[in-house]
Amino acid sequence: MQLPSQTANVAFLPLAQQLRWLRTYALVTYPFACVPFLYLFFVENGLDAGQYGEILTAYYVAMFVAEVPTGILADRFGPKRMLVIGPMILAAGFAAMVSSPNYQGFLIGEILLGLGHAVLSGPPTAVLYETLARHDQQHRYLAEESRIHARRLYGTGAAFLLGGLLVYFGNADGTAYTVAILTTCVLHLVATLCACRLPAQPTTKHHGKPTDFLAHARMELQKPAVRWLLLYWLVLFTLLRFPFHNYQPYLKAAGETEPLLANAIVIGGVFAGLSLLAAPLSSRVPQLVTRFGRRILFWGMPLVVAASLMVMGFERHLASVGDGSRLWCWIGVSMFCVQQVPFAMHWPLLHEFVNHRIGSRARTTVLSVMSLGARATYALVNVLLFHLQAQSGLRTALMTAGIGGAAAAILVMWLRPRGLLRDRNSANHSTGYSSGKSPENSSAGD
Repeated sequence: MQLPSQTANVAFLPLAQQLRWLRTYALVTYPFACVPFLYLFFVENGLDAGQYGEILTAYYVAMFVAEVPTGILADRFGPKRMLVIGPMILAAGFAAMVSSPNYQGFLIGEILLGLGHAVLSGPPTAVLYETLARHDQQHRYLAEESRIHARRLYGTGAAFLLGGLLVYFGNADGTAYTVAILTTCVLHLVATLCACRLPAQPTTKHHGKPTDFLAHARMELQKPAVRWLLLYWLVLFTLLRFPFHNYQPYLKAAGETEPLLANAIVIGGVFAGLSLLAAPLSSRVPQLVTRFGRRILFWGMPLVVAASLMVMGFERHLASVGDGSRLWCWIGVSMFCVQQVPFAMHWPLLHEFVNHRIGSRARTTVLSVMSLGARATYALVNVLLFHLQAQSGLRTALMTAGIGGAAAAILVMWLRPRGLLRDRNSANHSTGYSSGKSPENSSAGD
């Protein structure tokens, strides 16, 4: 892809200015104004819970297929190009849903969304880390990644609120879902324009075959710490994604008891509030690490999500036996907020873990491989849980995910290499390892 010529000199900008462009891009990377209403749009066009699970699985299968190839392309041609085309692919996915509002159109749309997210899964982290590395500032990675992730959440939250306003005021019924989807397409194109101003990254000309990149990634994945993190990521990612995709079905069901939860502005406000809650938490990850240490945070993230799913399942159980109430509906919705705590923390914590354990040559590819494993696992779990939900109800699916996720999290944490998450001193907590090498490396035999 030929980028605008004025971007050629971006790499020579001062570090502070490069970081500002990265933060600006983060604000518009995921402007999903329509996401709080996609399930309602699907239902309006004839989909049931099982079919909803199927098209979501197509999204994750597309990511599974595209993860490694897009990671290799980013390593070979530079991650910036991926940041330019990624939002364009996402816009095409949403456009496909509007142009063909049926099962086939939704399936194609979700496949394109999966491809777009695969393109964007590793390059933002690689661009940030390499930008800092060129200025010998790797020790700032955790703090900068936390700030940038917070910007992503602020941008997404604002888009959610905008979507609620567009849906509510877009027609007389307060169901203008198409308007929100088209707006999302436009905002993705704005992200593409911003990407053209991101720091230009030097590309490494690898003369080997694509299998050489995979071989290098496999070598990195032989490290015990990285292998363990992959298992941990599979569990945490599954626990985080299932409730996210169920927020819309949950609100629709709870709206039968609490009418406010069926209002588009309230729905958009709930989704916006979740992102706005997660954003400051994400920016404070270094402080949380300093106060609690990595071991407590790694234990807490999956177990908190699992417990919240059980509470939501219990609320749906009460509703199903006639003991539900508006108060219990809001308690269930409050679990969305609880889930935002680990959601806000997991990205900078896990990527910090990875970036201090692999070489720069294969960093994007390894991140893509790890993402691939998580998407593949969730693709299978997702279709099983949503078909279970279609057959046995929301309460059964939520309780199954909560109990199963807690058991899996305990097992994975028990299997971690001894001393892996032990912090040696508070200075390393806040700086993200001043030497550029994590203290766990030596204790884990990495």
